[in-house]
Parts: sequence; structure tokens; C-alpha cells
Amino acid sequence: MTRNRQFAIALASLAALIVAPAWAQAGSVRDHIAVLRSDAGNFEKARACQELAILGSPEAVPALATLLADGQLAAYARTALEAIPDGSAGQALMAALPRLTGTAQAGVISSLGARRERAAVEPLIALVSEPDAAEAALVALGRIATPEATRFLARFVPTAGPFLRGAAAEASLACAETCADAGRRAEAMALYQSLRGRGMPPHIRLAAIAGAMVLRGDASAPLLGAYLRSGDVDEARMALRTARKLPGPAVTGSLVRALDGVSADRKVQIISALAERPDGAAGAAILRMAADEDPAVRLAALEALGTFDDDVLVFVPLFDGETFQGWEGDTATFFRIEEGAIVGGNLQNPIPQNEFLCTTQRYGNFVLRMECKTVNANGGIQFRSERVPDSREVSGYQADMDSSGTYWGCLYDESRRGMLAETDREALAGIVDPTDWNDYEVRCEGARIQLRVNGHLTVEYVEQDPDIARTGIIAVQVHAGEPSETWYRNIRIAELP
Repeated sequence: MTRNRQFAIALASLAALIVAPAWAQAGSVRDHIAVLRSDAGNFEKARACQELAILGSPEAVPALATLLADGQLAAYARTALEAIPDGSAGQALMAALPRLTGTAQAGVISSLGARRERAAVEPLIALVSEPDAAEAALVALGRIATPEATRFLARFVPTAGPFLRGAAAEASLACAETCADAGRRAEAMALYQSLRGRGMPPHIRLAAIAGAMVLRGDASAPLLGAYLRSGDVDEARMALRTARKLPGPAVTGSLVRALDGVSADRKVQIISALAERPDGAAGAAILRMAADEDPAVRLAALEALGTFDDDVLVFVPLFDGETFQGWEGDTATFFRIEEGAIVGGNLQNPIPQNEFLCTTQRYGNFVLRMECKTVNANGGIQFRSERVPDSREVSGYQADMDSSGTYWGCLYDESRRGMLAETDREALAGIVDPTDWNDYEVRCEGARIQLRVNGHLTVEYVEQDPDIARTGIIAVQVHAGEPSETWYRNIRIAELP
């Protein structure tokens, strides 16, 4: 048989399954039930259980229930019963509970927890006093998390003996998290409080402290600050994880204050948490850390600064809107100032070669912003670039743009390697206005370069060549060709450490 014919037969079989009528599906359920009730081997019966778990038919519940005491097939049967949404599956598990012992009973208890059977709470509480069933019953109660289960666990945990304390604590923590997610704050807090004692397993105690702080929100800020400065590494890590879940200025303040008097490693971790917070106090603290005496702290702060906006970065103008002070280029022929903008080219005369107006100062790590528009033109913003000797050309990175919309947001390497990173033109079509002003941002931090147009990230590029310079001049371009104009205004820069 050819491969194509095999594929056609398989496709036809799949189509037949998809369009199978309800009676055919019911027949398959009956077939699997028949296997369970037959003398078939364990492999065939296990496969039938797996199929019944997928089909989820309540018709299969009685046949599956007969296997709950079978040492070889009980787990397969329970998996199917857990997956059947009908209440009869839960009832079958509860009916089997008193007649089973040992591993078989523990498995049914686990399945009741997995189904979150509310009616099972009372018998499960009774089983907590049975040594062989206690641990499984506690875990199941934690998963079911009804108010009755919650009250029981809150009372039981502080008095649990050493053999059950771990299971009771894990169950209570799971129950508390379920209550918190459901908005049952008082129940969750009662459980968290019962888990904060020093006799609890350390990871449970810390998780309970974190859960309680999240519930309290801003009111937890002083306690959070104490843990951020803790000499216990695990406590400090817990506090950092918790801070990421708590918005608000009070928590930001705790993070900022914790920067004083802690190790360099702890500062790096706090900077990472602050970098995720949008308020100005976080950014100001990171800016301060960029001058820290420890190089690892300075590097972490520098990397984090890329996440902040004008409220943190200090921008200064590169162009005063009136003069070419701080710039050099052919201002007699190809560049002029009009309406507070630098204009390259004109609409009367062709441009014989690429022309650039360049800064007289060099820049390395920075955020550069300006507004740009093109009129029948191709242009761009050069950065980390150099004048080519004995030429009017410039070599280096260029944030590209043009009137056709083809190159806006692309990263080009002028007079060197050509196009480095292109943009999705269709996506950019709804972002760029080809007839009016557009905001352009260039961000350089070490090897990383980002370009944004009207606030949309168009390029994320990491330079792999260590020989490419990380500093250079900034320039604006008008491209050689037909009469055209490129306009640049509101040019400003924020240098990064």
C-alpha cells in the first residue's frame, strides 16, 4: 500500500470518528464497559478505563466502581471516576470508602479530594483519627476547602503531632490559598495565622507569612521591610517574591529603604524587584544605585534603568530649535532650521549624495527621542556613528524612515553592513503616519539596541560583534535622490550610566 493511500485511509477514519452519531459513541462506551466486565487481561481493562476517562460517561460508573479494590486496576478506575463530571462518580467513591483499607482507601480519599467532593468532608474529618488514612484525609480536606474543612484544619494544625504536622500544614496552606483566591479573606487569614508558628516546617511558615502579607496589602509594608533586611536568606527571598505581588507606594518605599545597609547581592535582588514597579520613587532609587561602589550593583541598576520613562530619566535638548549650536554639517545648502525643526533637503533641488548633520559630542549609553517626518524622502537617525574620512558619508547604526513606509522602525548599518533588523510592515502601517510627525526613540545600553516608533517596539537587537564601537556621534540624514525633505524636532537625550 502506498504512503498516500495509507494517509487517505487514516484521514477517512478520522473523519468518520468526528461525525459519528451519538448512538455510535454510546456503543463505544458500552464496549469499554463490556471489557471491564469480561475476562480480558489487565492491559485491556486498563486501556478501557483510560478511554472511559476521556468519554466521561456516567453509564460506566458501576463497572469502574467494582475495580476500586483491585490492586492492579484501582488507579486506572479512579482516574476515570475523577474525570466523570456526573455526581454518581463521587457517590461511588464515597460508598467504597468504608469498605476499603490501606493503599486502596488512601487512593479513594485522594480521588475525593481531586473531585473536591463537598459531601465527603465529614467522613474525611472522621478518618483523620485513623493512622493509615489520616495523611491522605488531611490533604483531601485541604483541596476541598469548604468552610467546614477550613475550620477543622485551622483547629487541627496547632495541635497536630509530629507525624501529621507536615501533612496538616501542607493541607492548610493549600486550603488557605483556595480561600484567598475565592475572596474568603477571613478564613484564609485564620489558616495563615495557624501556620506562622515556629514549630511549623520553615517553607510552610514563610509561605503563610507571605500569604498573610498579600491579604493585608499596603498595611504589610513595615513587616515586608523587616524581612527584606533579614539576615535569613530564605526570609529575604520570601519578602522579595511577596513584594512583586503587592502594588502601591508603601511597598515601593519599603523596597527603597531596604537598599540601605544590606549586602551587594541583596541590593541587586531589590533592584530587580524595583524595576518592575512603575512609580517614580522606584526609578529614582535605581538611578541612585547606578552610582553604587559595587560594580554588580551598578550593572544591575544600569540594566534596570531601561524599564523607566521620563519620570526617572533626565532628558536634555540636543537642538535648541533656533541655532545649529552643537551640530556640524552643510548648513548652507542641505540643512536649515524652519518652524523650530531641523530640515534636511528641499523640494526644489535634487540631492546628489547622502547628507548628514552630526553632533559635535559623542554618546554611548542613552535614550534618544525626537519627532520626525518625511516629505517624499528617505532619512534616518544615526547613532554610535563616525564621519567617514575624506567623505560626506557617515558610518554606523541608523534608525531608518521613509515616505513609502517601507523602512520606518528598521535598524540599518550605514556604510558598513547594511540592514540589521527589519520590521513587520503590515503591523507598522497602522502605527506610522506617513504625512505627519511621528515619535522616534533610540535606546542603547551596552550591546542592546531598541527602536520604538510612536511608542511601539519595532527592533530589539543585541550586537554580537565585540569590535563594533559602543560610542559615537548622533546625526540626522537626508538621502540622495529626488527633491525631498526630512524634518526633525524636539530632539532630546537622556544619558545612562
